[in-house]
Amino acid sequence: MSEKPAVLDAALAPFMGASMRVSVVGNHLVLHDVPVVDAQRRLQLGRLVTTFIHTEAAVTPPATHQVWFDGPFPCYADGSPMEPLRSSEVASGEVAPGVKARFYFSNKAPDFRAYASHWDQLMHYWRLITDQARVIDPNCTVPAGAGSASVTPSDTPFRYPDAASARANVMNTSQRLAQSRVAIVGLGGTGSYVLDHVAKTLVREIHLFDDDVFEAHNAFRAPGAAAEAAFGSTKVHYFATLYAPMRTGLVEHPFRVDETNVELLRAVDFVFVCVDKGPARKLICSKLIEFEVPFVDCGMDLSLSKDEQIYGTCRATFCTPQKSNHFWGRAPTMDDAGDGLYDSNIQVSDANAMNALMAVMRWKQHLGFYAMPHAWHQFEYMIQSAGLARSDLVEDDVGEA
Repeated sequence: MSEKPAVLDAALAPFMGASMRVSVVGNHLVLHDVPVVDAQRRLQLGRLVTTFIHTEAAVTPPATHQVWFDGPFPCYADGSPMEPLRSSEVASGEVAPGVKARFYFSNKAPDFRAYASHWDQLMHYWRLITDQARVIDPNCTVPAGAGSASVTPSDTPFRYPDAASARANVMNTSQRLAQSRVAIVGLGGTGSYVLDHVAKTLVREIHLFDDDVFEAHNAFRAPGAAAEAAFGSTKVHYFATLYAPMRTGLVEHPFRVDETNVELLRAVDFVFVCVDKGPARKLICSKLIEFEVPFVDCGMDLSLSKDEQIYGTCRATFCTPQKSNHFWGRAPTMDDAGDGLYDSNIQVSDANAMNALMAVMRWKQHLGFYAMPHAWHQFEYMIQSAGLARSDLVEDDVGEA
């Protein structure tokens, strides 16, 4: 019945025992064939839907009392709507890819605390809806045959369910990040934090480019806590191994991107450029502009004051086929241009993380995950003032900012 029968069979057994038809579609449980009265006092069949998170070891109890419904809005036997159920409508018509719903319900008993199981949760709504249906046809809930259960696992790169998106009801929004191939060029401090966030999205393949080895100083500006045994491994192998328990699609390229292999980037959907050498940045970004591959170039320009305090800027320069003419005036492409103190491997994990977040959030705006009223293409965070400057709008957007 499923890829994890022992876990799922126990959770679905009550429905099977009641001769009901249920299906698990990714991170959702669907109860089919719910008799419902419509506004014309006719009986129809609807579906109740709830978030359903399971691993190999257990099924997580419902996190909320709320559910979705696909079908006509339930009415009392006289045809008046059951307003105590109403919460909102589902504008898109689905709560996740392949899981349709029209309404979001919110109803609970006065003494409600929490549901111990999905059976308890769905039966609350089943009884409210079908009690009215039985007034019109007392036999409408009599089982027509044996119960059934089907399982359609999520088609994602994750090795276990994306419970965060499911619990927050943003499965459709998260789906917008499901690009086929994303590349990260450079796995130093910033690039490794970019990977930390991109690895938690639905990107099918994440291509990692770096020719360096992972050493002790890298451990202090990278996500997580590296063991000494990791030192001496290539960076791409270390980070691919680090995230492999969570997801598939990590592709290792243990070499520097140069004139001989830059053509590989033509085949990707998006590139994060996280290099600290001007000539390498110039080569990679000029080719990406030629290939019409959108990218964001990251950079930090840090200095040490006479009081031995670090100050400077984290920069993210975003480019698309529609706008790239600003790049050459924003990103340093000469030898020893910017990144001076950063070249000395000073430990600035928080600045690296800030730089990575600026880049990743702009990428997510580009794909429609985050709102983007105006298409800014240049971002600079000033450490000493904790201020964010933005500039370089798409020309059509200038008058609206």
